[in-house]
Amino acid sequence: MTLYKIFFCFYCTIVLATLISSTPIWDKNVRAYEPKTNIFDLTIKKVSLAPDGFSRILSTINGQYPGPTIEVNKGDRVVINVHNELGEQTAIHSHGMFQRGTPWFDGTLGQSQCGIPDNYTFTYDYTVSDQFGTYCHSHAMTQYVDGIVGALIIHDPDDPYIAEYDEEILVMLTDYHHTDSQILLESFFTPASGGEETRKLKFLFMVSVPDNGLINGKNNFDCSKAPPGSTCVDNAGLAKFEFIPEKRYRLRIINTSAFSSFFFSIDKHVMEIIEVEGSYTKRNKVHRLPINVAQRYSVIVTANQPVDNYIMRSEFQKECMPDGASKLPIITAIVHYDGAPEDSAPKAAPWKDFLEECIDLDHKTLQPLYEEKLLEATKEMELVIAFHNDSLGIVKAYLNESTYVPDLYSPSLLKVFAGQEYDLPPARNAFIFDNFEVIDVSFINTDNGEHPFHIHGHQFWVLGIGNGTKVDKDALNKVNPIERDTSTIPANGWTVLRFVVDNPGWHLQSGLLMQLIEFPEEIKKMNPPQEWVRLCDLTY
Repeated sequence: MTLYKIFFCFYCTIVLATLISSTPIWDKNVRAYEPKTNIFDLTIKKVSLAPDGFSRILSTINGQYPGPTIEVNKGDRVVINVHNELGEQTAIHSHGMFQRGTPWFDGTLGQSQCGIPDNYTFTYDYTVSDQFGTYCHSHAMTQYVDGIVGALIIHDPDDPYIAEYDEEILVMLTDYHHTDSQILLESFFTPASGGEETRKLKFLFMVSVPDNGLINGKNNFDCSKAPPGSTCVDNAGLAKFEFIPEKRYRLRIINTSAFSSFFFSIDKHVMEIIEVEGSYTKRNKVHRLPINVAQRYSVIVTANQPVDNYIMRSEFQKECMPDGASKLPIITAIVHYDGAPEDSAPKAAPWKDFLEECIDLDHKTLQPLYEEKLLEATKEMELVIAFHNDSLGIVKAYLNESTYVPDLYSPSLLKVFAGQEYDLPPARNAFIFDNFEVIDVSFINTDNGEHPFHIHGHQFWVLGIGNGTKVDKDALNKVNPIERDTSTIPANGWTVLRFVVDNPGWHLQSGLLMQLIEFPEEIKKMNPPQEWVRLCDLTY
């Protein structure tokens, strides 16, 4: 079971993405392109919706769930006007954006900004000069679990695969809770008697098991399982994807879950991976794709099967979940070929490939498209992951025996501008780097659940993954490893990642949670917008 995955989402405020349509999202034939300014207006508010037939109050972007997709081209300027009508403070984080030169727009409460107050508008304004790929925009704290998620797609006019697919489709996978995240969170932070194991069991059964799963915000739910007095409609409907025979589709697949890993597949259709989290890869054919929380992949699928209806599948990796998840169904959507009967139910034809659960696709099979000389490490760090009770009997996550405690009213980046970066208390888990470094981070996971890891402001090279609490340095891959921004640390195992300290600003590593403060003296030379500074005055 992965206690940490909930911590990952609840504490790191970094997540995720979704989409609103299975239709093409970009005219890829337009190659000549001049960078431009793109303005988006996002209103954050609560709305009653029923994505799977069960009605509940969701936190939404523009009244939609999933929220609207932000699409720009590499080199564009992105201006996001956030109108907060939620009744509580919020923020928007653009997951995966490096925010070079604009660390104050990272959108993480307690680390890079204070919250946007209710009935207030705040503007994020940054440029994506050196990035492309599949990203997302989302939330503050647990709000994305309640619906504040939307895809962020950066198109590349020089995409090396651009001639090899005809259309693009977004696919969002998520676990889904019928209970408001604040109720789940309060339940978790209520101490329980019976010791640490009893406390963990309470967490597992009251927080971790989702009620359902969704593809593109849709699925059916068995309303006989709904609590008495609920408003619920059976057969709410599945997401439907239109395929034209012989066309080639780039599917941008994003896991927006609170804590669930999935295997993604389409019956009888082979997928070719071409991108992982902003890095092009050599073609890699797969039938079933493991995808953990916050991970993103692009795959090419060719509509080369007989004209018919087919099942798209998102399977919970239940070995990473408590026993209560054993009854969760496979999440499905429909792939409908043009010319097939509209109402004909597809025949099940799942791929039979065995894949180990609770671990990433083998990093050695993900080859970067362009070979790159790996920089030599100048520094090594070892971080031990553990879970145990704090002084109040609440199970907390620890990195090297330090559990993160945020300060929502005085974010770390503000402290740096005030010259107080070395005064941060130990509970901020802050690591300060004054010079350029190439760092190898070894994560040693002593927990019996796997943990997804994400770093803000950077990609990293995945050098190796293994079992046990001792890193096998002879097994590390230092020849052309894949570069990405989200990886899985296996249960009772280790992962070694290499990244470059080269982006002045505040950054966050992992949801357990570690903060990186890079080049603080360079940060102090920057001029943050006064509206950003003013947020902290408004939230006191």
